[in-house]
Amino acid sequence: MHSWQDLERIGFIDHPDGHPMATRLLSRRFPGNPGIRNLPQRGFSNQVSLFLEPVARGLGFAVIPQFARLAFSRQQEISVVECGAPVMDTIWLIHRAEWPLSSRAVEAVSFLKQHFQTPQAL
Repeated sequence: MHSWQDLERIGFIDHPDGHPMATRLLSRRFPGNPGIRNLPQRGFSNQVSLFLEPVARGLGFAVIPQFARLAFSRQQEISVVECGAPVMDTIWLIHRAEWPLSSRAVEAVSFLKQHFQTPQAL
């Protein structure tokens, strides 16, 4: 995909977070583009493991998170286009301060802190 016209020709495969994800990525790759809503939508899926099924069948392109791409079983049937620096989202862990967490939730928070903590996080 070298131009916005390529995307118009191919068409977009949408998913529940498709529009915001595509907007964030494509606005970097194609500054001044007319927006994802102006591309023809060729399909939709709300199942992570199936996001790429229409792409593998040649029906369009999708903008998805890496974990969703890796969940697709037929990797050999899709092509990944690198678009420069990855788009990163901040994930917030929020709970009501006056309610004690269950032991299961405390364990989950501990795991997340050990594996995902950055200097400004948690």
